[in-house]
Amino acid sequence: MKRIKRTTQIIQIGMILFLLAGCAPQTSYDNNQPDNMLNYKYKVGVVLKAMDSEYGLSLKSGIETASEEFGVNSIIVHPISETDVQAQNIMINDMLNSDVDAIVIMPCDSYNTEQYMNKAKEKDIPVFSMDTEMYGQDEPYIGSNNQEIGTIAAEYMSELLNGKGSVAVLAGTLIQSPHADRLMGFKEYIEAETDIHIVYEAEAYSSFLEGVKKTGEIFEMYPDIDGIFCTNATMALGVVDRMEFMDINRAIPIIGVDTQSDSIHKILDGKIAGMVSQNGYDIAYETIGAVAKYLNGEKVEGNIYIKSDLITKKNALKYLNSEPSIKTKENTQ
Repeated sequence: MKRIKRTTQIIQIGMILFLLAGCAPQTSYDNNQPDNMLNYKYKVGVVLKAMDSEYGLSLKSGIETASEEFGVNSIIVHPISETDVQAQNIMINDMLNSDVDAIVIMPCDSYNTEQYMNKAKEKDIPVFSMDTEMYGQDEPYIGSNNQEIGTIAAEYMSELLNGKGSVAVLAGTLIQSPHADRLMGFKEYIEAETDIHIVYEAEAYSSFLEGVKKTGEIFEMYPDIDGIFCTNATMALGVVDRMEFMDINRAIPIIGVDTQSDSIHKILDGKIAGMVSQNGYDIAYETIGAVAKYLNGEKVEGNIYIKSDLITKKNALKYLNSEPSIKTKENTQ
């Protein structure tokens, strides 16, 4: 296939209405290429949750690479915060009112999607969810098997604690499927397979500062806590920061999710026991590939799950500065 120069835009919340209303250019070109040097087969709207983390940047990288390879003009928009459901819904609706061939959505709210999904069906615009599933919808989903991620974390926690003790859980916002499903997978395994007790459970909204705050609450209420599970990397880093500030030096396993380099460095330093990988680059690359496949008239059936691995001190080094590569995936009906 002829390689086609990508056009990818990152538009902050204040720019989205200008872009889609036609008050700003519809495209911007990498390396200042003139219009006649650019070509693409499809225009795809990509609505992310936010772009304030290393994971978000890995999604962007995967989108850009796949867009170039598959001849897609991917227009990327996102709210400032992944908890800003209203701002994201405005962006989704504006994107559906534009001339996109398909739309990729990483919903801030997995539950309340009916309004824009109905609109997409009325306008015959295919919808794909990336990273975050939409509950109650039948759109193709490309991302991690998040319940399995929770199970992997629980198995490792049980191994480290010899199947007994007390743990705390910090989750991201539970209206988003990844955090709800990871929590479910973790709790189901812990309750069914171990003598570990979950004594503290709270939403920390995927926030470093909330991780810091909640860690203070955990040790105030349960000073002898044996382990902490966080459903993303940012909260886990907040836990580490607060424990260092409180000068808590006893071995307390902290397990998180994602492959952020700063969290992997904490594994190598012995501050975090392990992370369950979530490869944003692969998820994004596979999503754009699935969209292009569909628009080319090929079938895209079921969900596409990107493989997740347990990262510990034994294998952490290979995850630092590694080249992106598509992991084993599976389709489910």
